Amino acid sequence: MFLFSLALPLAFVSMLCTITACDKLDENGDFDGNWQMTEWRDNATQAVLATKYTHRIYYAVKLNILQMREYGKPYDTWHLAYFHCSDDSLYIDKVFHRPFDIEEPVDSLAIYGCAPEGRYAFVKLTKDDMILRNSLYTLTFRKY
Repeated sequence: MFLFSLALPLAFVSMLCTITACDKLDENGDFDGNWQMTEWRDNATQAVLATKYTHRIYYAVKLNILQMREYGKPYDTWHLAYFHCSDDSLYIDKVFHRPFDIEEPVDSLAIYGCAPEGRYAFVKLTKDDMILRNSLYTLTFRKY
């Protein structure tokens, strides 16, 4: 009987902690997740600058952080950026270079197809595909 009387309050406290815990669920809809760049196209010339076969560029999105990374480099570095979104745009706020957490300007993301102003328009965004356009480039992604 004593164990049962302890179990009920413990179950209540456990349930209360679960309900009030920090909400770390996806908050960016279809934008959340891991994206592989499949094409990088110059807006002015329509020339294809990179594909998934020539550059292994990935964006990973969670909460308000965007990780940009190119695999296959001889060193293990990447960039992390704080961002915010509107209905049709993505804005880069603050950029850090890993692994040493050095703050860098937005134009350091040029190696991933980011324009110096750090703004992208969502041309297409579904659970499987994304097209981002900025002042210089159009970037096509697939979710994996």
